[in-house]
Amino acid sequence: MSAPQPLEFGSIEALVEVSLSKPPARVWQALVDEAGSWWRPDFFQGAAKDFQIEARPGGRVFEDWGDGHGALWYTVTHADPGKLLALSGELAPEFGGPARVLTRFELEPDGDGTRVRLREYAFGRVDEKLGQSLEEGWRLLLEDGLKPWIEEARPASAAV
Repeated sequence: MSAPQPLEFGSIEALVEVSLSKPPARVWQALVDEAGSWWRPDFFQGAAKDFQIEARPGGRVFEDWGDGHGALWYTVTHADPGKLLALSGELAPEFGGPARVLTRFELEPDGDGTRVRLREYAFGRVDEKLGQSLEEGWRLLLEDGLKPWIEEARPASAAV
């Protein structure tokens, strides 16, 4: 039996920005109240019936599999409707961790629309490849999920 190998620890930041044609109040509503409609089904960890964001401090961001089962993604640490949603979560080893993840959705007026800036910070067993993966994943969720849902009122694609 070999001795356990120490884990290397670091930090990464992923940044994604997307411009939407709707005002911040509508973007907030879609972001938090309609997450189950735009969250891409191919991102689910299990047989989710819904994806929910409880936009209040201590609220959950989770997959609902029914009958009290599911997967917790984040806990809400800050909710300022129309402006900021901050989340804290854990990144399990099967997804590149173990790591602590802090995620911020920042909404700001942009003409008649809204600029959504997502910043995600991960601390722990992380590397540049994971940072690229997180950025690509959030880009898919925001550009192929949220944006068409809010601008075209169509469901998120399950295509990878």
